[in-house]
Order: sequence, then C-alpha cells, then structure tokens
Amino acid sequence: SSPMPPPLIQIAPPLPSAPSKSNKLRASMAAPEPSPLITMVMGAICGTADTTLLQSTNYLKCAKQQGLPFTLRPSVLYRGYVVNTMSNSVCVMSQFLFNGLARRAITFGETRPLTNMEKVGCGVFAGALAGIVCSPMELVMIQQQRFGGGLIPTALAMCKGGPSVLMRGSLGMSAREGIYAGGFLGLMPVVREHVQHDFPDTLGKSADTARLTAAVTTGPLCTFLSHPPDTLKTLMQGDVGRQRYEGYMQTAKLRVGEAGLQELWSGMSWRLGRQACCVFLFDKINSDLTPLLFPPTHVA
Repeated sequence: SSPMPPPLIQIAPPLPSAPSKSNKLRASMAAPEPSPLITMVMGAICGTADTTLLQSTNYLKCAKQQGLPFTLRPSVLYRGYVVNTMSNSVCVMSQFLFNGLARRAITFGETRPLTNMEKVGCGVFAGALAGIVCSPMELVMIQQQRFGGGLIPTALAMCKGGPSVLMRGSLGMSAREGIYAGGFLGLMPVVREHVQHDFPDTLGKSADTARLTAAVTTGPLCTFLSHPPDTLKTLMQGDVGRQRYEGYMQTAKLRVGEAGLQELWSGMSWRLGRQACCVFLFDKINSDLTPLLFPPTHVA
C-alpha cells in the first residue's frame, strides 16, 4: 500500500514560556563570579562615586566625633577629598576583589549559589582585610580635615612617624569596614533577593524598589554596629601624638566617662544617611552597570 500523505496542517510545537521573575532571580544567584579585574574596576567606580557625592557627610561626621565646629563651607567640607577618593576607591575596590576571591575559594570555582551565611561571611572578610590596607590613607584624610594642609606634606609627615603612626587606628578601621562590607556585599543582596521573591507584587515589584527596601533595612543596622569602632578610630587618628588618646580601651573609657555611652555613636546621623545612600548606590552600580560595561559573555 502507498504511504499516507502528510497532514495538510502542521501543528507547531508550543512556544517556550518566558522565564518567570523567580526563575530569573535563581539564575542570577547561580551566575558565575566576575573576574578579579572586573570586581576591581567596579569597586573603584563605586568608591569614587561615593566620595564625590557624599564627602560633605564624611567631614561632618568626623567633625562631630572630634568636637570640631559645624560648617557648610565647601572648602572645608571637601578638605581631604583627593586622598579620601583614593582611599575609598582602593578600599571598595579591595573589598570587591577580596569578596570575589573568597566566594571563588568557598565554591572551589564551581557555579553554585552561595548560602546567605556564606555571602555575609565573605563580605565581612573582604571588608576587614581592605580596612587594614586602606587605613593609612584615611589617617591622612583625618589629619587634613583636622589641621588643614596639603596632601603631600601631610602624607610625608605621617610617613616620618613610622609604622606606629601610619597604622594607628587600623584595627578600628578593619572592624568598621568588616561590618560595613558584610552589609553591602552580603546582607544587602540577601535582603533584596528575599524581597523580590516574597513580595513580587509590592516591595519587590521592581529591582529598584527591592533595592531601596533592602537599603533602608540593612543600612541603619550596619551603621549602628560599625559606628563605635569608627569613633575610636577617628579619635585616635586625629591624635597621632597621643596627647589625649592612647589605645582603644583608654580612648573608650575616657570618652564614655566624660560624655556617657552614647558618645561612641557621636556623629552617627551623618554616617547613617551616607551609608543608606551607599548600600543602594553600590548595589545599583554592581547590578546594573557591570553587565553594561562587561557583558556576560566576557565574564570569567
């Protein structure tokens, strides 16, 4: 018998459905880690943007901690801007780099989503290590803000003091940056992902609303926890001659004895506003600008 003719109407296979928001979120969580070079570039961009936009809040915070007069003069507010931009850029760049290396070490280079604890832990590790690296530059900034003077003369004066001067306040800087980076590199993305997953029709309707929710949630917590070591660090770096402040315990006892426990959180309102903006800004740059500058096909 002759073969049956083909049907006149061919039934097309069903079109693949568009990926849901939850599937996209899971895919992004399991995406490969960017190369160290990419993380360093993005960290430098974040650090420069932070300092350029929010340098005035940094000065006002430090002034409050050290009892300096309040001012709105731009020439004073942006005193130490150059070295602070260098410090912040290198600091955030180092945090992004160390965070990426820690993530790669934990996963042994495999493409898998990290647990929430792993994300926060990598951020804390990255921040603590970067804080030690960048502490001397912050020392120069604090000295310029307190006493004025140019970048080069101030830096040379600090170098002449040797390691004991250059690394003064480095442990406080490490503690501050560890808590801070654990927030914006670990806790912030975790909260944003949960908001997008659990509240897709309200707070997580868009990436930016989820990001804003995460920023106002994690920013104040990280600021509150990291501010006491920042206060002690600022006081010690502003007094490299040790005329009033010696070590961390002596500085804490002196300030608490004079003004109460709340003195450890002096100037926190300025830092609170800055860090709420920063965690939003860093997450926005890292999430949206990275794929534009470095398309996924170029990510190692």
